[in-house]
Amino acid sequence: MKIAIATWHNQVSNVFDFAGIILLVETEQGEEVARQTIDLYGRSGIEKAALLRQMGVDVLICGAISKASAAWLNGSGIQVAAFVTGPTEQVLAAYLGGTLDQPQFV
Repeated sequence: MKIAIATWHNQVSNVFDFAGIILLVETEQGEEVARQTIDLYGRSGIEKAALLRQMGVDVLICGAISKASAAWLNGSGIQVAAFVTGPTEQVLAAYLGGTLDQPQFV
């Protein structure tokens, strides 16, 4: 599974459409096997969404997101976990542990 987290200074970015960096984490059987950061500066929300689809992302975790980008991602089969907040590493651990719905992340 490929999990993309829109980030800003090691926090989940407030708005996907304006995020400059994506942390891309690949997992197998719930364990992290690879990670990389992807530079998104200068791309529109739809261009960012298209890049995520091209990279085979399964899940996007982000703060707010425009309706157009969310619809495009959902239509591409990418699950969107929006309106998430918190430190990137804690959010990733919560997602992998099934606790992303806890109050500190929403």
